[in-house]
Amino acid sequence: MDSRAWKRALILVPVALSVSACMGWGGYPPAKNVHNSQLIGTWRTRDCDTTLVLKPDGSASATGIPADTDLNGKITRRLSGDGTWEIYKSGAEQELDVTVGDEETPFDLYRDKGRLVVGLTVGDPDSMNWCILTLSV
Repeated sequence: MDSRAWKRALILVPVALSVSACMGWGGYPPAKNVHNSQLIGTWRTRDCDTTLVLKPDGSASATGIPADTDLNGKITRRLSGDGTWEIYKSGAEQELDVTVGDEETPFDLYRDKGRLVVGLTVGDPDSMNWCILTLSV
């Protein structure tokens, strides 16, 4: 590789990484300033056969949260039951933490065309297996 190619690589790789970081998970931009009231309700995804019911008092009911996968990305264990939920904040980043039994599952918060979506990475993040939950109306 000549010096010109190295220079391009040194410029283009950080730019590509910063663009993907701005887009966030699954290509959705991260949601900002999410309030508890925006998460209350029933969240579903058909792709992962998962349902979350988030109540105003911080209690939750979950059905089918993917918890473990095999090496091929197939879901081998799911969480279901009653528990709790809260918004976890770290700097400007926010996530939805749902606890069922003694297991906490972090969900990412994103926007899709202005609509709030809840996302879960299933298994290895490099496999890009995502569950995208939307609020049922």
